[in-house]
Amino acid sequence: MTTAATLPDPIPNAPAPLSLRVATIGLVTPVLLMLAGMAFWPERLGAPGVLLATSKRFVGTLAIEIFLVATLGTWLWRQGWRPHRTATIPFAPRDVLRGIGVWLAAYVCYAAWALLWFSLAPDTTASAYAVEHVGQPALWIVVTVSAVNAVFEEMLWLGLGVAALHAAGVRLGVAATISLTLRVLVHAYQGPLALVAILPLGAVFTTYYIRTRRLWPVVVAHAAQDLLALGLIILRASARGAG
Repeated sequence: MTTAATLPDPIPNAPAPLSLRVATIGLVTPVLLMLAGMAFWPERLGAPGVLLATSKRFVGTLAIEIFLVATLGTWLWRQGWRPHRTATIPFAPRDVLRGIGVWLAAYVCYAAWALLWFSLAPDTTASAYAVEHVGQPALWIVVTVSAVNAVFEEMLWLGLGVAALHAAGVRLGVAATISLTLRVLVHAYQGPLALVAILPLGAVFTTYYIRTRRLWPVVVAHAAQDLLALGLIILRASARGAG
């Protein structure tokens, strides 16, 4: 039974946990690469107040994630990381419905959090939503990046940031806080929107995972949110073009 103090193995006879050093390297390396991208190649993201949402940018994101899976992921596998066995209960068809429920719950929490921000810091919140998205990515790229990015990020934030760190001896609450903080940090290029939107969504995803040890519903919820956000960008770009 999962409690606030422990996160048990999802199956009997699970592989030995990663060492704290290996888990930390696996978690921190992608974060450092993402932050380096923001610092040294800001033009890849867009000018202040503008975020690029082009096919080229998303293909670049996919390439980076695939590269990290092929290199860092292979190294972690050789170190004994088996996230499909140690980080989650095996996938079940109902996980799709569970994922939709998680997404709806996360969206409700996001809406409530955004309203709180509007009441406490209206100028900051207004600037968060004033960011302009430039570009009209191809639909197939939007679908692909929504699926791949959801798996990649949740394996990173939950599979490593929560499950592997906790198994290596980090207290569950500390591991969850580290994971959520890094999740928000790598979205800092979005400005205040990272706190208004990413924080509540990540908090719900992390809480659900800790309570259920089910990672796949969170992947479904994450993919649904990305698909909605990127789909709205396509619709707005189409409306501007028609106008």
